[in-house]
Amino acid sequence: MRSQSAAFAFEGAPTRETSRAFLEQAIRTRTSTADNFIVTVPAPVAPPDALLRAFPNEASILWDPPQTDACSGLGVAKTLTPNVSAIGDFFDRADHVADAASPAPRVFGGASFAPGAAQQMPWESFGDGFLLLPTWTYHVGERAWLSLAVCEPESPTTEQVLEVFDAIWDSLERPIGVIPSPVSVRRIDEADHETWSRQVEDIRRNIKNGVFEKVVAARHCVVELETGAGSLDVLKRLEARFPGCTRFAMWQGDAAFLGASPELLISRRGPSVLSEALAGSTEHGDAARMMASSKEREEHQLVVRAILKALDPFCDSLRSASEPSVRELPNVLHMQTPIEGHLREPTHILSLVKALHPTPAVGGVPTNEAIQWIVEHEAQARGWYSAPVGWTDAAGDGEFVVALRSGLLRDGKAWVYAGAGIMADSDPDAEYAETELKMQALLGALHGDGR
Repeated sequence: MRSQSAAFAFEGAPTRETSRAFLEQAIRTRTSTADNFIVTVPAPVAPPDALLRAFPNEASILWDPPQTDACSGLGVAKTLTPNVSAIGDFFDRADHVADAASPAPRVFGGASFAPGAAQQMPWESFGDGFLLLPTWTYHVGERAWLSLAVCEPESPTTEQVLEVFDAIWDSLERPIGVIPSPVSVRRIDEADHETWSRQVEDIRRNIKNGVFEKVVAARHCVVELETGAGSLDVLKRLEARFPGCTRFAMWQGDAAFLGASPELLISRRGPSVLSEALAGSTEHGDAARMMASSKEREEHQLVVRAILKALDPFCDSLRSASEPSVRELPNVLHMQTPIEGHLREPTHILSLVKALHPTPAVGGVPTNEAIQWIVEHEAQARGWYSAPVGWTDAAGDGEFVVALRSGLLRDGKAWVYAGAGIMADSDPDAEYAETELKMQALLGALHGDGR
């Protein structure tokens, strides 16, 4: 990325006048050789949702992790194929005009659970995967920054840009923080209990015959939003209900894929990488049984071993916690093992994502046989559910989570998904209850009534 330093450094609290003047100057002096032009200015600190509420019909992404900076985006300046060469070529041809302290531009997106899993209704606008650069990106942590990206030969007029800038600044200075009122919803379609039980028994039979060690089976329900529930309202409820999870959203046309994931797939900052195994689940008050369960322990260790095996070729040091801990969420408990490593040589985060996905926490063991069973037997294609979503930048750094506790909103309906790891001694009724417990994360946010 060709970075250009600002003519002056921004000091003190950001002001509309200073940021506006810098933005205007950058647009007027944009060189014709810049295929991809990005300018970043300081902005007021506000919730990341505040940008989206300025122009809700233009919302494109939300990325809101619990411990690192959040981002939100309006519009789409560029859509890219999610591979290392395409991303590298894009950033190589990009000019970034900004103060030296500003964050590097990011592209956001993800992929489907498996090739072809998002080709049919309701997922067809998402396809097998993409990464996008928003037209406007709001990046907020201890400080906040607002970026404009222009990736077309014809720039918007300076007046048009400044008009949008003023509307965004107004929204950031007066963010809306009220949690929306409850709405009415009604289940209209879902995989029935009897079908689920047959599928679990089929997986158990195949495990006993040596075909699998584990398969993560998923089911879905379709909810009709009788009185309406906008995606921004659902995200606001998820923020209140799951502050320790990564809220994410991707908008494509009239569809919004969103959720609050508890599971980190991979994070890279320079040579340091972080991952985690999150497998084994139970309800509140049942942690002791879960931690003592041979089924839960075995299921969890399959995930730990698979992640270590996938990352080992890239790392000169790699370690996991010696014992799993309990991860407590508002509606469920999980068994969790953190994993950290040091890269042997620079490796793009997309290469790490490719090596890791799908982990046995969402696919199974062996991977190929488990994925084949999932594709052939699950009634509703998963789309991007349980797939990687996240971001990367020009350095190949980034963060991807597993898209759990998630669903797709479209045409006044929501498709809600949840899965459970099936082992040789799994009980169909208990596993069904686990998926219902997990579904309540998003269903409760759709209701907005605490359920």
